[in-house]
Amino acid sequence: MWERVKWLVITVLKFKRTAYPRTKWGVSLCLAALMSGVFSVGVLNVQFKSDFIINTLGLIGQEPSLYSMYLSVALICLGSMLIYSEWNLKLRHTANVLISSMPGLSVDFPHEVLDPTEKAFCREPMILGVSQTATEDIEQQIKRYNAELEVDLFKRHILHEKGQRLYIGGLARIPFLVSYGAMLRNISAEIIYFDKFHRNGLYSLLTEENEQISLSTTPLVTAVTSTGDIGLAIGFTTPINASQIPLDLQDATTIIYPTIENGRNLIKNQDNLYEISAQIGKMIDTLSALPDCRKIHLFLSVQSALAIELGRRYQEGTHKNWVIHNFDPSTNSYNWAIILSKSGIADYRNFEHAETDPVLA
Repeated sequence: MWERVKWLVITVLKFKRTAYPRTKWGVSLCLAALMSGVFSVGVLNVQFKSDFIINTLGLIGQEPSLYSMYLSVALICLGSMLIYSEWNLKLRHTANVLISSMPGLSVDFPHEVLDPTEKAFCREPMILGVSQTATEDIEQQIKRYNAELEVDLFKRHILHEKGQRLYIGGLARIPFLVSYGAMLRNISAEIIYFDKFHRNGLYSLLTEENEQISLSTTPLVTAVTSTGDIGLAIGFTTPINASQIPLDLQDATTIIYPTIENGRNLIKNQDNLYEISAQIGKMIDTLSALPDCRKIHLFLSVQSALAIELGRRYQEGTHKNWVIHNFDPSTNSYNWAIILSKSGIADYRNFEHAETDPVLA
């Protein structure tokens, strides 16, 4: 009940917001100070025609008191400070990022998701990922990601110079969405997610009512494989069957479901998104702490925003390296994966048979 009331109040207040609240108050204070000064020293003298009952209307001016002068100056200073603080705060401190690296996707940022009160203060949108043709080039995408990581893309080029808010969303293969989320793990700016809703094919913010969706209480499998691998499968968009998971990991993988029926864009509220990602993060913490664990394998059937937010939970030094698998509907199996570490990402097929990992160790 409280979540419904909270959502309703926020929705109503959103329509009464202005792009310049401090500027509005600042201008009002300055005008009030000027008007008070005018009326305190001004002289009004109006002459009427001779046939009027009142021939002359006059207002005798008087010297403003010292206190009224101080008050006027204080109001002007306060109003100016409010105007300056708002323009200094909002001056292009909001960044916009669209992840687009699947065949046939548009690379135009969906400006309709932006808060109308912020559009005037937003920076030019950034498009991440390699625009793919009908045949995807996974290696090219891996190289692009590692290059973006090397230059510290978000801190130096997207959120540089006091970036305070980041709108991010888009479509890509799950392994790359999680990887881009890992880039955001040390970002202090406020992050606002948008998702492409399949009900209308448009991007939207996660601002609907918090339905308190949670994860099923399934006991974690804690027995790792002989090579130190363990898996975690999250089936939100569609159910994940054990038969879809690689044979050597089937007995070492925990399959988690939502507390409601599976569906696309299941999570429509950002607070709910944080809650679910935190639950998954705790599970990964537990698995990483197992004595013989060397890698965490993730099988994710989730919406884009959850994949990105889950990537923010990655903690080098605390978590074992993540192996994020990609599902191929045509074969009904996970056909490739990338391995994520503090050094970047790599095609897991190049390392799964190696005893050591010279790049990602």
